[in-house]
Amino acid sequence: MAVSKEDADGLVAAARKLTVEGSPEDCAAVAEACNHAMDAGAPLSITRPTVELLAACRARIPQDDEWQADLLGLESVAWHHRYRRTGADEDLRRATVAVDAACALTGPGHRSHHRLRAQQALIHSLRPGSGAVPLDVLREAVEARDPNPRNHAVNMLNLAGQLNLRYLATRDFSALDEAIGLAEQALALDDRTDDEDYPWRLLWAGQLHAQKGHDTRDAPTLKKGVELLQKAVTHVPPGHSFLPGLLNQLGAAMHAHSRLSGPGDATRSELTVAVHMMRAALHMTDPTVPDYPTFASNLAMALAGLSKETGDASLLDEAIATAEKGSRAAAASPTARDAETLTPVTGLLRSMRDRDDPAAIQAFSTTFDGSHRLSAVLAGQLGAGLAARAGDWETAARLTLRAVEALPHAASEALSVEDREKGLSTIATSLARDACALVLRTGGSADRALQALETARATLVGQALARRSDADLDPVRALAPHLAERMRELRTDLARVEDAPYGPAADRRHRLTDAVHEVTRRIRAVPGLEDYLRAPGADVLRRRAGTVPVVTLNVSDYRCDALVLRADEETGVVPLPGLVLHDVTENVRRFTTATTELTRWPAPGPAAAKKHQREVREVLAWLWESVAEPVLSALGITSAPRDGRLPSRLRWSATGPLTLLPLHAAGLPDVPGACVADRVVSSYTPTLRLLDDASSPATGTSRREGHLVVPVPHSSLMPHRPLEGAGQEAAHVVSTVPGARPLPEEAVSTLAVRAGLRGARGVHFACHGQSDARHPSRSHLVLRDETLTVADLMTERLDGLELAVLSACSTAHAGERLPDEVLHLTSAFRVAGARHVVGTLWETGDRSAAEFTKAFYTSLGALPYDGTRDTADDRVAAAVHRAVRQVRAQQPSPRAWAPFVHVG
Repeated sequence: MAVSKEDADGLVAAARKLTVEGSPEDCAAVAEACNHAMDAGAPLSITRPTVELLAACRARIPQDDEWQADLLGLESVAWHHRYRRTGADEDLRRATVAVDAACALTGPGHRSHHRLRAQQALIHSLRPGSGAVPLDVLREAVEARDPNPRNHAVNMLNLAGQLNLRYLATRDFSALDEAIGLAEQALALDDRTDDEDYPWRLLWAGQLHAQKGHDTRDAPTLKKGVELLQKAVTHVPPGHSFLPGLLNQLGAAMHAHSRLSGPGDATRSELTVAVHMMRAALHMTDPTVPDYPTFASNLAMALAGLSKETGDASLLDEAIATAEKGSRAAAASPTARDAETLTPVTGLLRSMRDRDDPAAIQAFSTTFDGSHRLSAVLAGQLGAGLAARAGDWETAARLTLRAVEALPHAASEALSVEDREKGLSTIATSLARDACALVLRTGGSADRALQALETARATLVGQALARRSDADLDPVRALAPHLAERMRELRTDLARVEDAPYGPAADRRHRLTDAVHEVTRRIRAVPGLEDYLRAPGADVLRRRAGTVPVVTLNVSDYRCDALVLRADEETGVVPLPGLVLHDVTENVRRFTTATTELTRWPAPGPAAAKKHQREVREVLAWLWESVAEPVLSALGITSAPRDGRLPSRLRWSATGPLTLLPLHAAGLPDVPGACVADRVVSSYTPTLRLLDDASSPATGTSRREGHLVVPVPHSSLMPHRPLEGAGQEAAHVVSTVPGARPLPEEAVSTLAVRAGLRGARGVHFACHGQSDARHPSRSHLVLRDETLTVADLMTERLDGLELAVLSACSTAHAGERLPDEVLHLTSAFRVAGARHVVGTLWETGDRSAAEFTKAFYTSLGALPYDGTRDTADDRVAAAVHRAVRQVRAQQPSPRAWAPFVHVG
């Protein structure tokens, strides 16, 4: 136990002595020491002498003495610490009564007004159904700048703690960054190392840096956290109640740092020290202390890591025994922290020792409540992997689908787009594809598999689409009009909140988003609205697909398939037994390396260029044999049309690494007709959510006119890479397309472009494009002095924009980090409302871009049009197809002709 019996008895004796006679300062100091001891595991019996001391002191001083409120505040803390140990409603009630009485005695001018209001907010948040802590109260306490540095530090760290809880629940990195800033400010308030609160402030700064370093895999940030925690340990005397928590935090940070260091003696040494510290922390902590399960969980995972590093199986046995001890302690304590994590931790450790242990798999079937959605997503996927390895496909499917249900909440719209990208890249890299594959593996229908895939992929696209229109509320208005109106109000309020990463605006955004989730839950509880805001069902998708089949290519470790969606038919499944995810990943690596090398400057030498061109052809041949040819054969498309007729049209929707490959270019280079581009007119749709209803009229077209042309031959952002052909390309478009109007080069600003987009019926960009693989929302078109980003476009309403031609590099490239989010410039234009977008998969040369543009507009003008929506759609797709084939005829290398794609 961190507090010895002698220490506890000494505090009780001091409290009883001061109960008879003592100044408010002395009484408060002893009461605070008793509260610290209670938090560290001292016997519950210490509460009564503490409360009696405070009551006696209050009785001795005038009713209007400022100490009255402070002493009541300390009484509330005493009952709060007791409540954390007992979980008793009466203890929480007494803590609430005391802090409410304290706040009633303070006004804006009282020295403790803001601190006690913050404490009141924290206490009240513990009551059932109370919701999150109102951060505005904590912010007011910080902004008041208590003249006592210690109190000011407490206020800052109270706010930092709540921001960290927000981060842990939502992965709001902006909240974590703000918390780190507050902790550093608190640390800088008083640099006296003999200050008894100095180690506590070091702990906060250290653990927050370590958290960020761990979650972002940033070794320097993690190392800074370790160093701050090590410094804190040197300033805590042996036996101090603060020591166990500090040793646990330091050990956990060192364990995380060792995992980033790679195998080796230094890693083993650091991990050994980490285990030693965490063993000591657990040994010093009584199992009744709320932190005991947390300490046990951290130690268990570190022991497992050391076992793997050293090959010592006994350490894994100790890890399992430690996790089980933590579970028993959690079961016996109603207020234990992190209790919900120990069951899956135990299951994971047992699976490491006892492969395919049913108990280990069952551990991941634990139901996580709504406050642990991230854990539900991660645990569901991990449990599904264990179940699949054991051949328990039903459990694997069930756990994966549970993770799918939690995913929209884990990628909360309260977060910035970049924070959602970070979170999804951590928790959902293959979730959608695995869910689809496991539904099929367990005999589920293709329709259900397709809906599972669409529910969990393109999360950010789905959120943006929902923001563009309230049409989803039409069925809600019919069955639950009050909920429809509430949802409309919340969306209006959210749209008005300032897009700030920190501060009150961020707090309000989180509150409103939580309210949206609650209303969504209530809407889905209404009979007939169970699928509200879920991915569209197969019947809806079939109607949207119209006469053009849609082939979704799903790649997973569990199986690979093509799902074929056609109007008036059941969704078909074409198994792809020759396709293996590992091979897909490797071939994508080969292809992207080769195309990057072929397009870089200076150009590779003849021998290197020949090697890279061979790599490209080999990958496209593999893609034909493993994917394209089996699918086309299943569709009855076994040869190219004769007599030069235009082939039938087909939409592709790839997943995972396949999104980075040109499916329309798959083929055997030396076999006539053995190429997708010879047999079908290919279009792409990043997600089936982006399928337009072919039977519905276009919206907004009557208010639009002209074809906006945006040439950017020179940009201050890329001064050394002028686009000499951009001006000529723009001139050709202006001379070819009726109603085309160029934006003067000197006027190409973000503001002017966005204004032009809102009124044009078509747009052509001739500029640089840059794809950001790490943060796809930052991918952008390069304008004269500014950029037009994916994030910018996804906030636009471009309904009625019929055609957007992006003659720029890599505008349809999603990147390897988040391929299933299919977030790039081309998809962003589709999300914004553009019906057809022409983009590129990689960097194109000036000659190829010029030839494609000329051929595209020439073909578009020559193709017949009868005024119907289907004909208009087919006409754009056919023009891209003909232009691609024309470039191929002039430049046979796939590097030149294969990057151009039609999305729509």
